[in-house]
Amino acid sequence: MEAVVRKVQQRVRKAREEMDQWDDLNTRLLSQFSNAAAVISRLQALGEDKNYGPLRAVPNIRVDLIGNQMEVLELIFVKIRETLEKFNDVVKALNKALRDTKQMVRGGSALTAKQMQLQVGILPSIAECLDGFQTLCEMHHDEFTLKSSAISLLTWKTCSSDIAVLRQLLVDQPNIPKDEVQSIFDIIFADEIC
Repeated sequence: MEAVVRKVQQRVRKAREEMDQWDDLNTRLLSQFSNAAAVISRLQALGEDKNYGPLRAVPNIRVDLIGNQMEVLELIFVKIRETLEKFNDVVKALNKALRDTKQMVRGGSALTAKQMQLQVGILPSIAECLDGFQTLCEMHHDEFTLKSSAISLLTWKTCSSDIAVLRQLLVDQPNIPKDEVQSIFDIIFADEIC
């Protein structure tokens, strides 16, 4: 039993390295979102003749400026898609680690449900480890889904009030609550805390 728990802990520890990327990716996504919002705001201002004043006399000024800003926005959208793909890579890695861990537990020995719940000394039970790992995977998957959905609503035509709401959603959402994650790790690695 103890050997199986140790193997599960080792796999969770390795998956934790994947999770450590999450905060950096989140910071990057918020920065990219802000950059896109600034360009979209400029595009809206550039679309109005009254904002050109004496520059209206410059040939093609409006078309050139809008074209330039559209190119910048497209580059930002490419970066945002790349960041979302990295979030997705973390989610996939966590899900694979969970599947592999469950397979290892099932394949390594024919444990009964009672044995899965058995706690030896201060070690957590196998079921506690797997349940915690499952919760961590679900949290990351759900947040990725929310981020993807919010970002999919951002286009060059998005109005400023909608941009503000989307940005607030990205900032305010749980972002994988650190206290909840820590409590899960405290259960999985209870023997190491003592």
